[in-house]
Formats: sequence, C-alpha cells, structure tokens
Amino acid sequence: MIQRCDPVVLNQIKALVAPILSSPETLQDRQRRLARLGYTIAETGEGVYLATLPHGVRLMELR
Repeated sequence: MIQRCDPVVLNQIKALVAPILSSPETLQDRQRRLARLGYTIAETGEGVYLATLPHGVRLMELR
C-alpha cells in the first residue's frame, strides 16, 4: 500500500531523489545515496517503490 502524501511534498521528494534515481550508478550506490536522505528502494512482489527509512513506508511506485 502506498502512503497518501500531500502532493506538494511528494513533488519536492520527487525533485530531491530524481537525480539519484536517474543516475547510471549501481543499485548499491543509489541505495547508499538515498539512505543519506532517509529513503530507500523497496522491491516487493507488487513492484518497486521509493520508501522511507527506517519504517519502509511506501511513497511512490518507481516502475
């Protein structure tokens, strides 16, 4: 389940993580950079999501 979020805040989060998600780095490097900002990439049977650390609240679908 994706957590509902204020659209303005969600757009700010997207702008913050977009350069990291679109970088040609390895998944581990992107995970490390996201972790510094308090986010992670969560892969589940339902899809791939941007989630918060440490609680894993899903914010948006990535693929």
